[in-house]
Amino acid sequence: MRVVSHPEADQELEAAALWYEERQIDLGNDFLDEFERTLRRIVAEPERWGQIRGDNRKLNFHGFPYAIVYSVRGEVLYIKAVMHLHRRPFYWQHR
Repeated sequence: MRVVSHPEADQELEAAALWYEERQIDLGNDFLDEFERTLRRIVAEPERWGQIRGDNRKLNFHGFPYAIVYSVRGEVLYIKAVMHLHRRPFYWQHR
């Protein structure tokens, strides 16, 4: 399965990792590691995780208040957002 990420999702990931790194050394790396673990779980079973708004799905990170919002079209997994769980819940819909 090929993974394609929306540019704004990439920006969200980078901004969150930087924010965590500024709070504590290596916490940004821990955040990125958890993103990778979460993404691997999605790729392994893309249809398993909770469906939200149409064909979109999300899977929450462990230990961080974030989720990957994605959709699957054929053999492409499209990451729409790296969403903070306590902010504007459906801001990513236009993606």
